[in-house]
Amino acid sequence: MNDIKLISIFPYNGSQYLKNIAFDPKRNKGIEALIFETLKKYLKKKNIEINTYDVATKKEPFAYIYFDMPYPWNLKAWSLIIRNRDKNILICNESSLIIPFNYWKILHLFFSKVYTWYGSLIDNRKYRRIKLPKSSNGINTRPKKFDDKKFLVIVNKNVGPFFPFKLLSSFGRELYTQRLSAIDFFEKTIPDRFSLYGRGWNKPKEHSLTERIFGFKKYKTYQGEIDNKIDLMSNFKFCICFENLTDVEGYITEKIFDCLKAKCIPIYWGASDIEKYIPRECFIDFRNFKSYEELLSFLDSLDEIEYNKYIKNIEKLLSEERFKETWFEDQFAKFFYEEILEVKNGKK
Repeated sequence: MNDIKLISIFPYNGSQYLKNIAFDPKRNKGIEALIFETLKKYLKKKNIEINTYDVATKKEPFAYIYFDMPYPWNLKAWSLIIRNRDKNILICNESSLIIPFNYWKILHLFFSKVYTWYGSLIDNRKYRRIKLPKSSNGINTRPKKFDDKKFLVIVNKNVGPFFPFKLLSSFGRELYTQRLSAIDFFEKTIPDRFSLYGRGWNKPKEHSLTERIFGFKKYKTYQGEIDNKIDLMSNFKFCICFENLTDVEGYITEKIFDCLKAKCIPIYWGASDIEKYIPRECFIDFRNFKSYEELLSFLDSLDEIEYNKYIKNIEKLLSEERFKETWFEDQFAKFFYEEILEVKNGKK
């Protein structure tokens, strides 16, 4: 037991992951559950024990890994950061729109290494590249028949056009307001063929000023919250798939991957270099359309043969070992051990 090494992680800015819940698939209901579970099992084979930062251990961890910068008001996390400067490693998952503190270089002084998808920072010394890991859960979802699918869906949490950190974003352009525009258009134009799912869309507001500021209003097409996003999307032909941010390279979240796993064609807007990672034959690029009217006309023009070409391309992509090794949890566990912890050559 004395040979076991310890590491501590800060698993995003959410208390729901603490007390090692991040690694427990029965209690962690987040999209990253399989990623953390796989990581823990992989490290255990390497004689490394991983805990969330709030779990006390008798031995001192040899590394503290932060999945996103803790909010400045998280005094417990920051007391650890200040005390363990040489052992701290930061992984920037979220964009500057969501967590601007991720990209404040003055805070990076407390970290020995910073991993990011944001190419402008990467120098391959302190700042290193990472592809945000994705869960393979649902990858074997079987495609439903063309005629058995509904038409169009969007699955997102509603935060409205007002977002507290939006004005602090140091790069890129937010797409929250574009999601609202898409919902408004399709609800008005094809309410019988469009469905809206997610948290926060059913909050009635009587005051028009509040509605304008926070973007909350009642939608006729709102269908409620969901338990299994991939199962839901597998019942639809198309999904509006807008990232939180655009006009940046490399920022690719789980959104388009969930569509691909569900065998639902994503209508994508986000990373400016998306085709470097996802072939254009697997998604519909919203940037190719001048308006939602033009997009809708294109979607209606796709017959079963043309539609199924996309689905076959998606299935081919998901079956490629190189693709799976690049993005999913097994490869991330190996990357975490060999590159982030730097133990493959006995460095630690």
